[in-house]
Amino acid sequence: MGLKLASTLAIMFLFALIYAVVFTIGVWFLPGNLFGLLIMIALTILIVLFQYGMGPVFINWMYRIEWMEYEDFTYKYPHLADAVDKVVAIREIKPPRMGIIHDFNPQTFSYGWSKNTAKIVITDGIFHYLDENEQRAVVAHELGHIVHNDFILMTVVFAIPLILLTIARWSFYAVRFSGFRRSKDDDAGSYIAIALIVVAVVSYISYYIGYLISLVVSRIREYFADQHAAELTENPNYLSTALIKIAYGLLASGTEAEIKEKQKSSMRGLRGLGIFDPKKARDLAVQTMDSNGKLSKYAVEAAAGWDLFNPWAKYFQTFSTLPLPAKRIQRLNEQCATYGVPIEYDFSEARKIKEYQEGKSMAGEFITDLFVSKLPTIVFVILIAFSAVWIFGFLGFLPIGTLTTINNIILLWAIGFFVMGIGVIGRTSFMYRSGFEPNNVVELITTINVSPVRPKPSIIEGVIVGKGIAGYWLSEDLYFQDNTGLMYIDYRFGFRLMDFWWALRRADQLVGQKVRIQGWYRRGPNPYFQVDKIWTESGKSFRNYSKHMTYISAVLFFIIGAFLFYLWFTVL
Repeated sequence: MGLKLASTLAIMFLFALIYAVVFTIGVWFLPGNLFGLLIMIALTILIVLFQYGMGPVFINWMYRIEWMEYEDFTYKYPHLADAVDKVVAIREIKPPRMGIIHDFNPQTFSYGWSKNTAKIVITDGIFHYLDENEQRAVVAHELGHIVHNDFILMTVVFAIPLILLTIARWSFYAVRFSGFRRSKDDDAGSYIAIALIVVAVVSYISYYIGYLISLVVSRIREYFADQHAAELTENPNYLSTALIKIAYGLLASGTEAEIKEKQKSSMRGLRGLGIFDPKKARDLAVQTMDSNGKLSKYAVEAAAGWDLFNPWAKYFQTFSTLPLPAKRIQRLNEQCATYGVPIEYDFSEARKIKEYQEGKSMAGEFITDLFVSKLPTIVFVILIAFSAVWIFGFLGFLPIGTLTTINNIILLWAIGFFVMGIGVIGRTSFMYRSGFEPNNVVELITTINVSPVRPKPSIIEGVIVGKGIAGYWLSEDLYFQDNTGLMYIDYRFGFRLMDFWWALRRADQLVGQKVRIQGWYRRGPNPYFQVDKIWTESGKSFRNYSKHMTYISAVLFFIIGAFLFYLWFTVL
C-alpha cells in the first residue's frame, strides 16, 4: 500500500517534469489563439496516456522485483493462490503476474494497464509478520483494485484536473504574452483579455476543486478494495489486523509465554548497545498484549487515537490518496455483522484514552503547530500586505505622503527579513527539540499528541529489517524493528544529492544490522522516526544534518536583512 503510493508519486514527478517542459514550449510559441489551447490540451492528454502506458515499465525498472511463474507461486503459497484463483474464475480474467520483493518492510501493491495485464507484488515482510489469513486479506485487497479497473479509472480521474490546470495556465499566459492589451483603443482586445482572465480564474478554481474530488475518489476506491477483501475472506477482521501491523507497526503472535521468551532473547541481543533496561522494556511490551498473544485493545486504540482525534489527521486526510488506517478499520467493522463475526477492535475506548492523555481538545496544539511551521511565511505575507497598503494608500487616515517613501519600504523589509530569520530559528528549536530519552515502538505509536511539527525526541534500539520503500533502489529511508513493533525511519538530510548518495552507498549496507537511533518521532499521517544519529553494532556512526540544514535559510534571511539595512542607511 505504501509502495503503491511511493511508486505513484515517483512516476508523477517524472511526468510533471515532462509536462512543465511541454507547457513552457506551448506557452512560448502558441499563446493567444484557440488553436494553441487545443494543442496544449491535446499534449496534456498525450502526456497522461504516455504516463499510463509507461508507468508499469518504470516500476519494473525502479524496483527490485523477483517474478514468479504462476505454477511456482501456487506451489509455494497455496493459500494465496486459492484467493487469486477464486477471483480469476468468478471475474473471468487472466491471473495477475506475481512478484516478490526481498525486503522485510511489510507491503503489497498492484499495477498494470488493465485487469488482464495486472501484476501483484508482495514483500517478504508480509509473509514474515502477517499470518495466512491476513496475507490472504491484503492480496484480496489488491485483487479488488484489479477487478474494479482502478488503473484506468484513476488515470481518467486525475487527468481531468490536469486539463483544467492547462486551460487556466494557457488563459493566463495568453493575456500576458498576446497582443490583447497592447492598444488602449482596442475594445475588442480588452474584452477578450478580461474574458480570458475570468476563464483562467474559474479554471484554476475548478482545477483545485477537481483535484480534491479526485483524492476523494481515490480514497473511495480504497474502501471498495477493502470491501472486496472482506467479501473474499468472509471476515473483515483479517484485513483490519493486517492494517494494524502494516500501518501502525504493532506486532504480536504466539502465547504469552512464547512472547516473553522471544522478547527476552531479543533484549539479550540488544543489551550490548547499552541503552535500555531489558526488564522495563519487556514488562512494558507485555502490557500491550493480551494472554492469547494478541495485541491488547489499549495499544491498538491508542495508536488509532491519532487518526481519530488529532486535528492533523483531518488535515492530512483532505490531501491524501489513501484513507487513514483507523477510518478503514471502522468501515471494515461495519461489515462484520454481514459475515456473522464479532468485531475484533472497535475503538470504543479510544476517546477516553485520548482524553486521558491530552484532555478534551487538541485544537490549541494544532494552531500552535501551524503558526510555528508557517511563521516565516506569515511574516512575508504581512510584509507584502503592508507594502501594498503603503504604496497604494489604502489607509487614508495615515499620512501616506511620509510613509510611502523608498526609505520606509526598505526599512520595513530589512526588519522583516531579520524577523523571518528569527522565526526560522524558533521553528527549528520547536521542531528539533532536545531531551532524547530511551523509548520503543509501542510507546511512540501510542502517543497521540505528536505531529510533523511537534515531535517526541527519543532513542530506539533494534534491527534495520528493510528499506523505507521496499525494493526501490533509490530509497534512502529504512525500516526498523524492536521487540515491540515496526517503525519507518526517515533519513531526510535536507539536500537531495546527499539523500541520493546515502541511498546508493549506505542504506543497503545497514539492512540486517542492529542499531541505536537517536531522533524525533513524528506522525503525519503515518508514524515515522526522523534520524539525528545512527550507531551500529560494529561501532560505526552516521550523523544526519537535516536540523542544521534548516539554519541555511535563516542565514540567508539575515544576510538579505543586513544588506537592506545597509541600503536603507546609505539611501537615508
